[in-house]
Amino acid sequence: MNDDLLHAYLQHHWAGSSAGTAMFERVGRTHSDPDVAARVRQLATEVNEEREQLRQIIMATGADPSRIAAATGRALEFAGRFKPNGRLVRRSPLSDLFELEALRDAVAGKRAGWQLLRTATEDDARVDALQLDELIRRADDQLARLEDLHLRVGRTVISA
Repeated sequence: MNDDLLHAYLQHHWAGSSAGTAMFERVGRTHSDPDVAARVRQLATEVNEEREQLRQIIMATGADPSRIAAATGRALEFAGRFKPNGRLVRRSPLSDLFELEALRDAVAGKRAGWQLLRTATEDDARVDALQLDELIRRADDQLARLEDLHLRVGRTVISA
């Protein structure tokens, strides 16, 4: 196994986890439906826990989580907030929907990372295969919950 490539791959996911964590936290604060916001805050807690597991995996493979990658991820999440939504001053109802779609994309990317890491490190004693199996299972559960929220909000927004 090429540790340089493994570490680079993990650092990219570290940046993504930084962006994803920030996005979950923001949507949990700003979503217009209080029930959806509460459910996203619960997901934010889970995503933060998994980010810590990623930190441990990075360190177990002999690298340190990059502060630059984390800052870049958070900066990209912040920049992503500035998108045209048809409103100049106030929040568009579509923002609630698009943000849930972005959260689904983030979890799908996280799941893909866990899945590849599981396959690529099958013979690497530094990485716990059972831990990765659990992280994949959690991502599947999160995707299902986000799908439910997405459809619920989508019905409300589109039929309004």
